Amino acid sequence: MHLLRLMTACVACWIGAVTAGEVTVPQATDLRAEAERASALKVPLLLMFSAEHCPYCMRMEDEFLGPMIISGDYEDKVLIRKLELGGGTLRDFDGKTVTVDALAERYTVFVTPTLVFLDPAGHQLTDKMVGLTTPDFFGGYLDASIDTSLSRLGRSGPLAARPGACAPSATC
Repeated sequence: MHLLRLMTACVACWIGAVTAGEVTVPQATDLRAEAERASALKVPLLLMFSAEHCPYCMRMEDEFLGPMIISGDYEDKVLIRKLELGGGTLRDFDGKTVTVDALAERYTVFVTPTLVFLDPAGHQLTDKMVGLTTPDFFGGYLDASIDTSLSRLGRSGPLAARPGACAPSATC
């Protein structure tokens, strides 16, 4: 009986953390190290460009990226990190110091949130996802971009074929 109460409390805490915005996507500080990690896992690096007071960024993190990280279902599919515009400097893919804003300019990021899917060298694997459009279908679009990125890395991953997901070109 105590175990059941403990499990119920843990689930309630987890649900509360997700809904209260306490699930955060790890901040990228060293893209070379993140690229090495992604390369070892044979997965794309997903960078979310965000802004401090952007309600859509918070929603992206709370409703999509955070739960993806917590679920563990994406550990072998994508490495998810966040960069905040105006957020200072970090180590680039070549080991040199770069500002987050210069990196955003490199990937032509002008709107937050923007998701960029990269290979270990920092090259884009698929079109970036700009904004949080059509939230009801966004998870399917996100899965399709991950699938495309995995395919371009030489892996196949039918995330978009999972129940409840819908590819951008499909009628759901």
